[in-house]
Amino acid sequence: MTPMSIQKTNDNQHTSRIKDIIIRSLAGVLFAFSAGASFRIGFTHLKGFDLTNPSIEVLGKSLSVFSIGLYGMMVAILYVVRLRTKSKSAGIVPSMAALLGAFMLFALLLIGPCENLPLWARILSSALLASGNVGAIVVLFWLGRSFSILPEGRKLITTGPYAIVRHPLYLIEAVGTLGTIINFWSWQAVLLFAAQIAMQFTRMHYEEKVLTKTFPEYADYAAQTRRVIPWIY
Repeated sequence: MTPMSIQKTNDNQHTSRIKDIIIRSLAGVLFAFSAGASFRIGFTHLKGFDLTNPSIEVLGKSLSVFSIGLYGMMVAILYVVRLRTKSKSAGIVPSMAALLGAFMLFALLLIGPCENLPLWARILSSALLASGNVGAIVVLFWLGRSFSILPEGRKLITTGPYAIVRHPLYLIEAVGTLGTIINFWSWQAVLLFAAQIAMQFTRMHYEEKVLTKTFPEYADYAAQTRRVIPWIY
């Protein structure tokens, strides 16, 4: 390599590091802010909890919101400390699919929650949301510093929940998402849920392409492990 090409490579690496630091910092702040807002809402719900006449609905809402906060805080931490990427998908489609799959459900705020849900549906919604977020926290613990939103390869994880299915985080997140959809129940919410699931499967496709390219052992792992539903698919 010529001195000029070496200098250009060093400049590109320096720019890449700066870009990575900026993305880590912004994402960490965003998720930490979201977690803080969730904790505040959770404490607001708890103020209405009467120990002399406990309400399962109020307790369920509080626990589900606190679980969202814990999940957001863990994502914030992992985004800051995650490993440097070894490879990533090229083009805008993989990135757009990942971002839509991760954030498109925020559009539910434009629809608003369903005001006439029966009590059992509200309790079911809170239970699914809380269990989904707690399960996601467990999966994130195993994923650790390999966490990413975009299709990127950092370190191949095949133990814990990843020994059961290749995409356990998407599976358990779908449980929490279903709880959210129940709370916002409408035909628009159902369509949004279907679109989000489609984006998640698109994310899986591009993630698997990156992992296959980055880790030669991924092909054997994929052949022995179901994709997202244990023992079925």
